[in-house]
Amino acid sequence: MLKQLFNDDPNIDSFISKKDVAAIPRSCSDLPNIIETQTHQSQLAEFNDEVIVGAVLYSVERYVAQTVIPLRKYLKKASQFKLSEQLLQDIVQNNNRPFSDFLMKRTLNEYIQATSSFNILTKDSFKSALPKNKVNVFFTIEGCHSLVDSPNFCDATNKYDPNDILNNLDKVEENVKVLSINITHLQQSSLCNQAFGMQVADSTVFFPSGNGFEDDGRKVVQGIFDRKICVDVKHMSYKSRKDLMNEIDLGNFNNVQPLVCTHTGFTGLSFKDWAGHIQLKKPLSGALYLEITKSLHTKNNPKRPGCPTFNASTINLFDEEIVWIVKNVGVIGISLDRRILGYVDKHDDDPIGITGMERIVDKEYFSKSEWNALGIKDSEIGKSIDDDDCLFMTELEECTETSIPQRDEYFYDHLLNHIKHYFQVCKNNGISIGVAQKQITIGTDYDGLINPFLNMPTVKRMADIKSYIRMNFNYFLKDLDDSEKWAEELNIDTFVEDLFYNNGYHFVKSRFQM
Repeated sequence: MLKQLFNDDPNIDSFISKKDVAAIPRSCSDLPNIIETQTHQSQLAEFNDEVIVGAVLYSVERYVAQTVIPLRKYLKKASQFKLSEQLLQDIVQNNNRPFSDFLMKRTLNEYIQATSSFNILTKDSFKSALPKNKVNVFFTIEGCHSLVDSPNFCDATNKYDPNDILNNLDKVEENVKVLSINITHLQQSSLCNQAFGMQVADSTVFFPSGNGFEDDGRKVVQGIFDRKICVDVKHMSYKSRKDLMNEIDLGNFNNVQPLVCTHTGFTGLSFKDWAGHIQLKKPLSGALYLEITKSLHTKNNPKRPGCPTFNASTINLFDEEIVWIVKNVGVIGISLDRRILGYVDKHDDDPIGITGMERIVDKEYFSKSEWNALGIKDSEIGKSIDDDDCLFMTELEECTETSIPQRDEYFYDHLLNHIKHYFQVCKNNGISIGVAQKQITIGTDYDGLINPFLNMPTVKRMADIKSYIRMNFNYFLKDLDDSEKWAEELNIDTFVEDLFYNNGYHFVKSRFQM
């Protein structure tokens, strides 16, 4: 998603950066770092090798636009045109229609016309070497709400029409091939329930309230499969993901395509163990407010301080979901959003929650309907919490405030921890290292909306990340009791090339050949 498309006069070559942020918020908030994560084609042009990028076609939801409007004041006055108030107001009022106006005219057409910057991939693109002087682009759609022109929100009376979604999808595919589609995004959909993922001051309108998949969602999924497009399960609630995987297993869908999760993290847990790590469950504004402790997985004897943790919020994948996706020949892309990878900063809002305890926690809002449908018993809550296994503020400070090199290592190790966990889960479930290493890739989500690690702020640091993994991953594996047993089965040099390019290339190529 290109922030320059929110300009009063959209220009795909323009640039919005942290320099556009006013002085006060620049010094006292993470906003400049968030904005800086926006990937721009000029950054990618600095790479020596060919670059393949999944470009997101996304129309801003009504409540997201309402949330962003007040944030314009944090830009310098001379830069506020880059985040058009008129455009955002038009989105809220549906005067700028999600599909026809934003997705087609303001986004896709800009890519198609920018032939000097982008090489839009087709089936024929793979008959020869990809160009190195342009960004090679394939397309995904983030949220089926982007494929309607009806008001861009759902309530008791306003629902997304599956026929509109599929008809408009066909219009997109008349221009470009779509590889994957998220069924939902950040706010409530009539297709399926979403996972909570909008951390703003007043996030009430983003609280999940549904209960898994709806029949309209099933119709859309079947239409997506019929068009040989993958469903991206990112942003779906856990129960929505569970419903979809179970119904595929039952044979309820035809022409099933692989499921992908393009920019995700892991909970580090099986769902059956999840409730045991919840320290607080509290009804709030029609949802359940949860605080989830951060396990250090001390059973593996990690080094301390310096042991990274996971984010156990349900926007991330549970162990059994990793296994399902890999066994069904899907692909998982690892996000580089520090929140998704499990890092909570001491300066974040309420890093220890509202209980007054000193444990660092992940916070989320969970649908009451789904909680009941999943049969989660209150007697399970908190039974696995062991203070010797939990991350506390004092240890977090030791990891981040002793020295810059130690802090940077701690940040990088959150990524290593995810990659290690992916392999460990696969290994524990009968998937060989050789198979597993072909179905994971980098799904950065560098889109100008994520919270980056300070040492990995933009795509320009990708070479540093790659080098760190190459030099340190084997040592990381051998430092842990479980992964030490299989560390030598992984050829690090081969894996790093697979992770950063080969796996993505081969999967994208295979989708164009369908």
